[in-house]
Amino acid sequence: MKPYLYIFSIILFFTGQSSAQVPGFQGKRFFIEVGGSFFPNLFYPTAQNKGNQTFPDGQRSGDFTMKDRYELSFFYVTGRGSIFKAAYNYQVSGLDSYAFTPSLVSGIDRHDLFYQLHMHDINLGFNLYRDKTTNLAPLGFFFDWGIRFVFVDGVLRDQKVDYADNRSDHTPYADQLAPLNINSFVFMFGLTGKWGYRTVIADRVTLTFGIESTFFPQFAGVYLSFFNTNSSNFQTAAILNAQDRYLLSLHIGVGALIY
Repeated sequence: MKPYLYIFSIILFFTGQSSAQVPGFQGKRFFIEVGGSFFPNLFYPTAQNKGNQTFPDGQRSGDFTMKDRYELSFFYVTGRGSIFKAAYNYQVSGLDSYAFTPSLVSGIDRHDLFYQLHMHDINLGFNLYRDKTTNLAPLGFFFDWGIRFVFVDGVLRDQKVDYADNRSDHTPYADQLAPLNINSFVFMFGLTGKWGYRTVIADRVTLTFGIESTFFPQFAGVYLSFFNTNSSNFQTAAILNAQDRYLLSLHIGVGALIY
């Protein structure tokens, strides 16, 4: 009888040791999180045309607004100190832009335009943890390094036209009803990083928060397009707008351990 007791005791001991190695993630390697990133909005209008600069003509309303972005993330533990991340982000912003078209009389007509920018992005990267624990799934402070593929789609919501003949009613002639030919789509590639902290707050529930930033190489040379005053500045303004929204934000996310 005693040998069976010894064997049973040994099994209990190693079972306890095995479960103790994964106290946070309970042996799970795959989990998902939903979250958001937020920061005060200082420069561009919101999708509802509120903020420091609003349509038309960059007027300042003085309203305090926030930049917000929402994320669905998928994670897989690849080691004691690393987790692979694939995420989808969505946000919508406002943009006060302008364009010029030839007038029916001499000169040019100026169009002040208000767009809603719908930004979809795919974020791929790794969470690299400072302390490599003995867990299958690491916890604590980490650095997130990755890349972003951002698709910006501009939807024209309003416009105001200053005609060369100075018409006060801003009413277009019949052949001026659709005078614009603007490519309102922009693709952006960015390098992104985040410093954050992840913990388990309940059975199968994770909590993550951090500070994140993304830099787009297109931003470096974007000012050159300002010298082309005979065409739309939508592409330039959209890149500046996107860089502003991704430059710095505070992130928080809540997740669920799957398997």
